[in-house]
Amino acid sequence: MKKYQTKTKKRLLQPTTYSLVPKGFTLIEMLVSVAIFSVVMVIALGALLAMSESDRKAQTLKSVINNLNFSLDAMARSMRTGVNYHCDVGQGTVTATRDCAATAATSIAFLSSDNQTVRYCRGNGSTCSTSGTAVLVSKGSAALAPITASEVTITNLQFYVSGAEDAALQPHVVILLSGNVPVSSSQTSSFDLQTSVTQRLYDQ
Repeated sequence: MKKYQTKTKKRLLQPTTYSLVPKGFTLIEMLVSVAIFSVVMVIALGALLAMSESDRKAQTLKSVINNLNFSLDAMARSMRTGVNYHCDVGQGTVTATRDCAATAATSIAFLSSDNQTVRYCRGNGSTCSTSGTAVLVSKGSAALAPITASEVTITNLQFYVSGAEDAALQPHVVILLSGNVPVSSSQTSSFDLQTSVTQRLYDQ
């Protein structure tokens, strides 16, 4: 026991020595660390902003394409149950059948299932025009109105009608739709859609 106490006293009485070697980071090390951290953060922030912009563009494009698909499906559904297809509303009486199997037209009219004349055409506002930027529709005596979103620019709308004038054939309509949509202030995305419609009601 005495021997242990003696060793403890000797240990306590020994002078404390301090290392003269400086500890911590130097100013240069701090500057280098901050510079590396800043570079990494700038790269990470740039990648994050790029991903956010890409997601925004994708959402915008998806919304517009959904609108186009809805517009095309609406045309197809109404034509499918209609009769008396008349290609090119500017030619003849729209209540009479008219084919355009070889030369496409930018407008079409037909009699809907509720006996109202429906017109589809390419145009602006409430006027059909071959240089229009929207798809217009009117039902009965209503004025033409666009069914495509304002962000969409229609560059081509064509209708091919066959079998409308021949009672022995089943009327058939092919619709071609082209245009572009903006995805950013400096970029646009083009599209080309096509669908075909066969009349459900057989001619008697």
